[in-house]
Order: sequence, then C-alpha cells, then structure tokens
Amino acid sequence: MSGLISGCFDLREPEPATAAGEWVQPTSVDVLLSNFVTAVQRMNPANYERCFAPQYRFYPDPSAAGSTSAALFVNWGVREELDYFNSLRRRTPATAQNQLTLTARRDQLFSPDSAEVSAQYQLTLAQQDTAYRFKVMEGNIRLIMRRRNNEWQISGWRDVATSNRPVWTEAKKYFIRN
Repeated sequence: MSGLISGCFDLREPEPATAAGEWVQPTSVDVLLSNFVTAVQRMNPANYERCFAPQYRFYPDPSAAGSTSAALFVNWGVREELDYFNSLRRRTPATAQNQLTLTARRDQLFSPDSAEVSAQYQLTLAQQDTAYRFKVMEGNIRLIMRRRNNEWQISGWRDVATSNRPVWTEAKKYFIRN
C-alpha cells in the first residue's frame, strides 16, 4: 500500500532548515534591515522578496544606469528585483555568502508608518561570473519604508554613488540581463 501512496507524490529536496528560521517578523525598521541584510548575505530569495512592498520601486544611481540602460530601470519593481537576485544567486556557489555592511545610518521618521533610512553600504559579492568585473560595490542606500499591518517593508530604494567605486546599480544592471 505504501508503494501506491508514494507513487502519487513527487518528492523534492526540502528547504534548508535555516532558510525559514532566518526571517523575523519586521515589527520595527531595525528588524526589517536585519532581515534584508541576512537575505542578501545568504542569497535567500524568499526572504529577500518578503522585504519589499508590492508597490516597491528602485531608483538607480544615474551615472551607473547610464543613458543606454535608463529604460531598464523605469519601472523596476519587485519582479525585476527578484529576477536580478535569482540570476545573481545562480552564479553564487551554494556555500558562499555575500558580505553587506551598512554604516553611518541615519533614520528619519515621517510618520508612525513611514520612514527613510540612509546608510553607507559596502557589498562584496561571492558570485562566479567572470564577465562581471566588480567584486566590491559601495555607495549610499536610501530606503523608504512603510508599515502595513504592523510590518515594515521597503517601498522605495535609491542607490547613490559616493566615490569612484561601482555601486549596487551595476550589479542589478548586469545580472538582470545575464
């Protein structure tokens, strides 16, 4: 009888035990940022997606986006964010972790349900695509956050260059296309 039952179902690999346990209900801006950093570092697309509000928009650094890629970012929302992230994930060894640090953080509360977080970031990618020439990106990340049903989400993200180093926009531009 058990042979009949098991034949009715396709078995799949279970999710790693740590994947679900990494998410903490984002009842504060700090918890949301922690979830975001952990999702980026561990390349966890499910938790990465959970960080964003349905109406999310990304605003690239204008210099990095360039005139030829400007149209790419016009309507960049959650779907494009996930496409870029999953493309990057496919080029990252399963055991590798990215490094993301946020420093010089400044929070501005607009209302009890709306805030902006600005911070300097440094992102070191562990990906293996040799055609992508940047390993370390840095700049300023500005996140507009909204609270809905007592959970914070990112509704807007502005990437701003602060030096001559490449910015996160470069990674998004490359991995969405490749």
